[in-house]
Amino acid sequence: MDRLEALSRAECLELLSRGSLGRVAFTERALPAIRPLNYALVGNHLVLRTEADGLGRRLDGQIVAFEVDEIDAEQQTGWSVVVTGSARLLRNPGDLVRAEPVPLVPLAGNGHDACVYVIPGDITGRRIRPAYDAA
Repeated sequence: MDRLEALSRAECLELLSRGSLGRVAFTERALPAIRPLNYALVGNHLVLRTEADGLGRRLDGQIVAFEVDEIDAEQQTGWSVVVTGSARLLRNPGDLVRAEPVPLVPLAGNGHDACVYVIPGDITGRRIRPAYDAA
């Protein structure tokens, strides 16, 4: 029995709306890189919290992937959602109003007060269903 179940776009957005921490995958010096970031779902878009002069600047204009998951190792169940889209560092004060749901104090600490807006292209997800004992 296949335990993987594809999630609908609506299910993916619902799961994304519950979280606040995920991982962004991007290209850095022609190599793949992954960093954990605070995020918020604003409408159907993601707002990532980071530092403007560091990661924010590197993400600006890139196509990125952002992944959020929840795994229960004991029950061997869980889910994963991946958003692929274009990233843009927010620079205008009007843009930042839309970013209000992002936690004011990011987990990474002070200095991570910039926001990167991700306009989704693809949103995909998978759920790992529980294994059923046939006995």
